[in-house]
Amino acid sequence: MSNKVRQPLLLTRELGQVLVYYLTEDGTYLVPVTITFTPTREVAKTAVEKLLAGPQVDGLKGVMPEGVKLRDIYVLDDLNTVYVDLTKELLAVQNKEQAEKAVKALVLTLTNIENVKYVNILVEGQAVTELAGLKLNTPLARPETINSLIKNGQEGVQVYFSDAKANFLVPVTVPLPSGATAGDLPRAAVLALLAGPPADSNLVRTVWPGTRLLNFSVADGLATVDLSKEVTAYGGGSAAETALLNSLLFTLTQFPGINRVQLLIEGQKREYLPEGSAIGAPLTRPEKLNFLKR
Repeated sequence: MSNKVRQPLLLTRELGQVLVYYLTEDGTYLVPVTITFTPTREVAKTAVEKLLAGPQVDGLKGVMPEGVKLRDIYVLDDLNTVYVDLTKELLAVQNKEQAEKAVKALVLTLTNIENVKYVNILVEGQAVTELAGLKLNTPLARPETINSLIKNGQEGVQVYFSDAKANFLVPVTVPLPSGATAGDLPRAAVLALLAGPPADSNLVRTVWPGTRLLNFSVADGLATVDLSKEVTAYGGGSAAETALLNSLLFTLTQFPGINRVQLLIEGQKREYLPEGSAIGAPLTRPEKLNFLKR
């Protein structure tokens, strides 16, 4: 590695926001959070610093051991592989589970950034091959799932539920619901969203119980979702309404063939939901997820 030239990881343009991963208050799930800052080309450096600093808001907690700092972040000849040099406090992770969450949060945060495909972790300038039993002897690629609730052999789909206090959206991979198939994952995702989270998950559903999927189709990038009237049974509450729409939008627009969602209720377009959210025209994916201004 000494024969290769270190280069700072700089983007070709300045950006002022990044998606950083923290933990739910109970430490169970990783939560993606959009953080804004003064635009910079050193987005990767800023992202890691925000990750290490922790969320600094109620309802979330940091994923790294206390006191971990960023010593350096750079690329070598392979511009797709990022080297992250952290201080020795990283070695204070208590067990393999904590190590897995910390490393996963770091890799997820960095591989959201343009052209970053792999992450190598160093401590005090030295390569780390193991962290609390977690093997780190190869470059780390983006994980296939963020929070998995499936067992070996099960087919799953990612959806967004709320955390225990219904403050943040949490992406989780759940088993395919009854009647759904892996050949039609967008429909399966909607059915899983309507079914709600597993009872022992400590997550909160975002769609009112009893809501049924009446029809579903995808054409020219537009997913049309026809739900039964129970979907508005929450009767009001801006937080509930925002969680409903955002969970549906983030769940469906994760699929490459979908970039807009049209919500119907009992086969009809409505201009607004009870709290005033406009649904008369197709909706696009929100720019920010669990937004925190820093």
